[in-house]
Amino acid sequence: MNKEIMFALLAALSFGIAPIFEKLGLARTEPAVALLIRAFTTSVFIMIYIFYAGKSHELLVTDFKSIVYVLLGGIFGVLFAQFFYFKALQYGEIGRVMPIVGSFPVIAFLLSVLIFGETFTIIKFIGLVLVVTGVILLGE
Repeated sequence: MNKEIMFALLAALSFGIAPIFEKLGLARTEPAVALLIRAFTTSVFIMIYIFYAGKSHELLVTDFKSIVYVLLGGIFGVLFAQFFYFKALQYGEIGRVMPIVGSFPVIAFLLSVLIFGETFTIIKFIGLVLVVTGVILLGE
């Protein structure tokens, strides 16, 4: 198994486990507070990793444009997405919320076609239809 597939599967496993704990935690926690706790915890662990792995010098050589793009990605992917996701989990069932949240590849793919000129093929179109169909079926 190549590294790409291995890490994608580990990410899928982690994304599959996380909502269970998050739903339990959101039973008695305001979503904004939960997001702060999550962000703080993540920051601490990633700082430990960066320094332990000897990658702290990378902080000094990252260019400004990359920093802006990563910050914008963080605002949308962590701040907004996670806050709205936590709000959805707070009010809804995991089995209904996760398929909708999990439909983000459709949006990402369509934007990548528009912004990066990625190819749009019939196979990819069928994939998009299957993702949307899955969201509808799992959301029922």
